[in-house]
Amino acid sequence: MSGLATPSRTRHAWRDRLLLRPLAWLLTAFFRDLSWEEAQATGAGLGRLLWHLSRRDRRRALDHLALAFPELDARRRRDIARATFDHLGTTLAECLHLADKESASVLRRVASTGWEAIDEAKRQGRPVLVVTGHCGNWELLAAWLGCRGLPLHVVARRLEDPYLDRLLLSLRARFGSTTIQRGEAGSARALLRAVRGSGGIGMLIDQDTRVDGDWVPFFGRPAFTPLGAADLALRFDAAVVTAFIERQDDGHHQVTIEPTGPLPTDPVVATAALTAAIERQVRRRPEQWVWFHRRWRTKPPASGQLPTASP
Repeated sequence: MSGLATPSRTRHAWRDRLLLRPLAWLLTAFFRDLSWEEAQATGAGLGRLLWHLSRRDRRRALDHLALAFPELDARRRRDIARATFDHLGTTLAECLHLADKESASVLRRVASTGWEAIDEAKRQGRPVLVVTGHCGNWELLAAWLGCRGLPLHVVARRLEDPYLDRLLLSLRARFGSTTIQRGEAGSARALLRAVRGSGGIGMLIDQDTRVDGDWVPFFGRPAFTPLGAADLALRFDAAVVTAFIERQDDGHHQVTIEPTGPLPTDPVVATAALTAAIERQVRRRPEQWVWFHRRWRTKPPASGQLPTASP
């Protein structure tokens, strides 16, 4: 039954074909011809428009901010939510602007600290596992790592629309990233080859997805979180680093890379530690995270104690 086209899927397919695909093509052609600064400003404007048009996502963002930051007043949370839409519009514009650019365009927009942790892992001959979340412009982070000499194998799910999926894959590939489509035939073998090969593996673990996972604390609430990064690190003795990117007030970006050190041997406890690092980054720049994602969608069992971030 799962292979049959339901009326809802059919409507979405026609919507994507008639609206999203032409819109994506037009936006790509438009943003790549703008300057970096023009693309950012126009993207922020697009984000503000979506804030007004997308009632469902606006409400979800406000609801999730109320759960995460109950100590803030409603006006402050609304300001963060609005800034989130500006940020995501800018993120889209930056990515589309880079669709036909070279590595130099990426490198001159990004500064970094902590690259020596990656050099040390390479010197030791260990696989490098880069753990991050949907913080800042995460696609720019992957592009920058590739331009700096660590092309990533990015574990991600396939987008529902094939055209949009190809567009995203081509952007990643342009700067050296290979996408391993999560849950598809051959993905496990591809991941194993990536671990044993050169480059790094990039995993985002801050979303509630249909993968092997467990509940760990996120903003004081149980959040269903993928265990794949911790499992991979423990199984192959990978050198694990967290990497986060922030957009700065001047339009440039700052990447911060930190080694985690040895992870706890329990994958759930290790995942809690990695999630705690993501939470610290989200608290640092809350307007640069995806607050409309249903992070606490999957409910935990009624009993049971959540793991802490320490072993």
